[in-house]
Amino acid sequence: MKSNAFIQIVADAYKLEEKTVKLYARFMKEAGLITSGARGVNAPHMHPRDAVRLTIALLATGTAAHSVRLYKRFSGMKYQPDSSKGPHPASLGVHDGATLESVLLHMFTTNMFPEGVEGGGPFECAPYLELQENQRIATIEHSPLVDGKYIHDERERAGLYFATRDRPKDMALEDRRAHGGIFISRGVAPIALTKCALPFYLEWQDKVSWETMQKEAKEGSILQPPDGDSTPEKGLWFDRDLGEA
Repeated sequence: MKSNAFIQIVADAYKLEEKTVKLYARFMKEAGLITSGARGVNAPHMHPRDAVRLTIALLATGTAAHSVRLYKRFSGMKYQPDSSKGPHPASLGVHDGATLESVLLHMFTTNMFPEGVEGGGPFECAPYLELQENQRIATIEHSPLVDGKYIHDERERAGLYFATRDRPKDMALEDRRAHGGIFISRGVAPIALTKCALPFYLEWQDKVSWETMQKEAKEGSILQPPDGDSTPEKGLWFDRDLGEA
């Protein structure tokens, strides 16, 4: 998908005005944090990483001008197993040293509907993402997987806890300044996260862009998966190395 479709998808998933999402995206693009390039037919396709980074920025601050700084503050927060509550399904990609961004990127780039995998895809556990701006912590609450089944009970929620330990002095000072006052936290419900990730999954599954899917749907034709007589579209997100910035 190209940038315009990407903005619409994020805005629709998170119920925000497109102009708001576009403003955050502009600051992130100017900082080289999300995909940018030529316009029109030569414009690059967006990557799930872009959706992850923009999601973190939107949750980290209510002021677009602060989005880059606070995205950087939250994205590298590490998983803290001693403060987390399990068990966690393997589909979340949790491991020692994992960061908030790496876990979300794993979720956004993993098969959403795998067959024969215990616990299913990463969104089957109903993950709820929340960033606490003042406290400088992030959490991903989810339903625990017990004996091969999810327990969807609000009283039994498990959760991943992300924070920064051994902070440098300047970061610790800034964090202390952020503490107190009106408590601000922002979260994204499971259905909204799923809605944001789904178009990327469909691009991977059908090997065509989101725009092509929308055009086919509008024209009433049935999208066929690539076979020996068809060529997948080039430049889609899964053609790029996950290590690319």
